[in-house]
Amino acid sequence: LLGAVKCRPVAVALTLIPRRAMAAVASEAAPAAGADDVPAARQGGKRSQKKKAAAAASGGYSSSADTVPSGRRGPSGQELKGPEQKTTAVAVSPPECDNPLRTPEIEAENVHRLYDAIADHWNHTRYKAWPRVEAFIRSLPPRSIVADLGCGNGKNLPHIREAGGFAVASDMSAPLVRIAEKEFGTCAMVADCLCTPFRSGSFDAAISIAVLHHLSTEPRRVQALREGARVLRPGGQLLVYCWSYEQDDEKSRSRHRFVAQDVLVPWTFRSPGVKKAADSKGKSKGENQGEGKSAEGEKAEGDAWDDKPPVWQRYCHVYREGELLELLAHVPELEVVESWFDSGNWCAVARKRPSVSTKS
Repeated sequence: LLGAVKCRPVAVALTLIPRRAMAAVASEAAPAAGADDVPAARQGGKRSQKKKAAAAASGGYSSSADTVPSGRRGPSGQELKGPEQKTTAVAVSPPECDNPLRTPEIEAENVHRLYDAIADHWNHTRYKAWPRVEAFIRSLPPRSIVADLGCGNGKNLPHIREAGGFAVASDMSAPLVRIAEKEFGTCAMVADCLCTPFRSGSFDAAISIAVLHHLSTEPRRVQALREGARVLRPGGQLLVYCWSYEQDDEKSRSRHRFVAQDVLVPWTFRSPGVKKAADSKGKSKGENQGEGKSAEGEKAEGDAWDDKPPVWQRYCHVYREGELLELLAHVPELEVVESWFDSGNWCAVARKRPSVSTKS
């Protein structure tokens, strides 16, 4: 699958997989789960349930399992707690050169460096594929070779294996790639989604989930889509998810509200597994305040609870309705099969046209 790397060297952490092992992985298809299965709202601990009961008694909201206090759910169906997250508008400087492969400073600082720093915390808050992403994966024929372009911690990779496919994952963050490789035993490498080391026409499908909104200029966004098209075989499909600007109550139940299309989104960093010191009653003061699943293992030596943890700022370009389709129109190799809105994201599936060839 690997060809010559274009434009600049890419640090590769690649696990060589014997052909026999690759065939075995691709042939072990697990029974497909329902694509529309959505987990029930989490009930929280005793303290959380007491608060819900008190609010219900005072006429605030019902404490039943079927009612969510905020009325907001994420793409995986999970209850979204807490206030709306505020963002800060940011001005994106014009690119210093016309080469879209050159990483702008705002991405280097507020995307690449950020994810390297928060990788462990991020891993403990992202652990399940979104339902329609999983449905797309399960719709692929068995033994499909799938590129996860911007895999993060690899949360989508188990579903590719369960569907009888073979995944090749890549991401710009080396710490996240190591997590994906360690937790899921997959073929993973450090690579730029705008310039991957894969041969043209190598994949049956590719996914780009929550990646495109971290690219700060239109030429870079188009280049990422072109690269996704290049690695697909004719007839192969590309699934793209990117954050939407439209986050009002009528369109989305997420807790995000964007003041502009180019924004900085705060990320409060916590060391996984570190909790507040116990109070006089012997209970942790930080119970039920974590995001995502709890960390496993013992507290790292020297770690301590920080009442004022560092806040990182993630750069995002959020997309208006129709903007993703306009970008895809710049890639003649692709034809849009379907597009939709999903829990605060604009999404599309595009198929590579059989009549258009892309040079390596």
